[in-house]
Amino acid sequence: MHLIKVNAIHSTNSFARQMFRENSNMPATCIVAKMQMEGRGQRGTSWDAEDGKNLTFSIVFPKPGFSPARQFLLSAAVATHVAGVLEKYRLPRLKVKWPNDIMSANLKIGGILIENVITEGRVVASIIGLGLNVNQENFPGLLAAGSMASVSGQQYDLDEVLGSLLENFETKLAALSDEDSEAILTDYKNHLFRKGVPSTFELPDGSFLTGIISDVSESGKLLVQTEAEEIKEFDLKEIKLLY
Repeated sequence: MHLIKVNAIHSTNSFARQMFRENSNMPATCIVAKMQMEGRGQRGTSWDAEDGKNLTFSIVFPKPGFSPARQFLLSAAVATHVAGVLEKYRLPRLKVKWPNDIMSANLKIGGILIENVITEGRVVASIIGLGLNVNQENFPGLLAAGSMASVSGQQYDLDEVLGSLLENFETKLAALSDEDSEAILTDYKNHLFRKGVPSTFELPDGSFLTGIISDVSESGKLLVQTEAEEIKEFDLKEIKLLY
């Protein structure tokens, strides 16, 4: 995989998308930024990271092997790959919070944003953005945020962690296909944060729901068992887990 390092950039995902727009035949490429001024997360949120202490990068993966209807398959594969790599660092209670936040010790240490480029009904490229809090220890105003250092009490070499994340990443993505879906989803569900645990959720109208995460569908929808023992299905913008 090609590696590009930059000092400062508005958004690695936006930069990656522009690179692909200018050269659709480019190889798989990772863009790493020391400072990201307009990092983006799910639901239109921003991703703020202390300069020089964390990893913010995006991977341009051209010609992914899945159909538009199976976009969640890529999201699940990336999230479980990241969680699996971080397990070697012995971080406590590593989980994936639906859809693809990386959790350790009940704190969010990483976030993934995937933007697929679709042309004429085909996914022609995937832009995979990852923000991982590595050595930052203070998160003013963010009670649920943490880092590899804050949950382990250790400092890490950023290049070494990046190398671990990128190792075999391209091979894993290149092998992605609909036939892999069952194994990928099983692995994802095994890592799922608060699965089977009574939790509180917020709905778009500001009301709250108490329920238990029971499953995730192949399309990435969250299945929640309510107090009335009904199974309700929610898309990304239809529900928010509050713990």
